[in-house]
Amino acid sequence: LLVGLQNADASNFQTRNLPFYAGQVVGQGLEKEKAVQLITGNTAKILGIDALYGTLEEGKSATLFISEGDALDMRGNILTHAFIDGRSISLETHQTKLWKRYMGKYSDK
Repeated sequence: LLVGLQNADASNFQTRNLPFYAGQVVGQGLEKEKAVQLITGNTAKILGIDALYGTLEEGKSATLFISEGDALDMRGNILTHAFIDGRSISLETHQTKLWKRYMGKYSDK
């Protein structure tokens, strides 16, 4: 039986939490490698897109993220890089711009 994890929220804004959902099943006893497969290769196979997505192999789309810390644990995960179809994407958002702008203003007080 092939199993994958998905986000049932129709608005898709919770998709960012899929790695943490996989981390929750690790906490229930599933091996970490199998938990990663729930959100990568298994899901790609279920969706029928595993020829291009789901695993890192030559000829497939390099769509992935890199983090410091455990990627499945929201307490220690720090996203450092992200790639879509092999192209690096910016992680800067409106919130990170504001943080950079004001971080020094209030940190000395």
